[in-house]
Amino acid sequence: SPDSIFQTSTVRDEFFKRFMNSVITSVGASALAIIIGSLAAYGLVRYRYKFAWFRNEDISFFFLSQLILPPVVLALPFLVLYREVALLDTRIGLVLLYTLMVLPIVIWIMRDQFNSIPVELEEAALVDGLSIWGAFFRIVMPIALPGMVAAFILAMVLCWNEYFFAALLTSTDAKTIPVMVASQTGSQGINWWSMAALATAAIAPLAIIGIALERYLIMGMTAGSVK
Repeated sequence: SPDSIFQTSTVRDEFFKRFMNSVITSVGASALAIIIGSLAAYGLVRYRYKFAWFRNEDISFFFLSQLILPPVVLALPFLVLYREVALLDTRIGLVLLYTLMVLPIVIWIMRDQFNSIPVELEEAALVDGLSIWGAFFRIVMPIALPGMVAAFILAMVLCWNEYFFAALLTSTDAKTIPVMVASQTGSQGINWWSMAALATAAIAPLAIIGIALERYLIMGMTAGSVK
């Protein structure tokens, strides 16, 4: 109608804002987890550590055991901490939290990936004059790329679909897609059409990425199963 020619869709604007929040937090947390997790996994595979009675296997299991904790146990500590350091309703706050959330899975995937790479390749690179870091970045990382892609996709899916902390620690500026989808329910009932549209738009990017990188995902997830 003529009255609506110069009006903008607030729902559409809100969707794009929530969509960008999800993209930034998911990609940022996944990338940060890949960097930290790859270095941690490489250290656990190639070097021997001893902390009291902890050995490499114990440290690896400790990382994985963090997934046992239910999110509700961490709700109050993170809420108090984020309020004190002014990270409530911020993207950086979600990025840091999501990084901690997916880091154990990334470490375990990359640990299996590095275990499947013969150490003789690195020893040969060291003999040829490369440093330890040079061998890691120029020899190990290209071989471990499928595992890194698989870990990145899995981490991004977990971050993208996370709802509990996104609803707890955000209010306006940093809300993500899952929170917006859940907000379609209210006292007046459920807006099924909006919920269906938002859910489809939320699933589509992950489906496209999964199809495009399917080969790397399969290679990375099956690394270490065959010697």
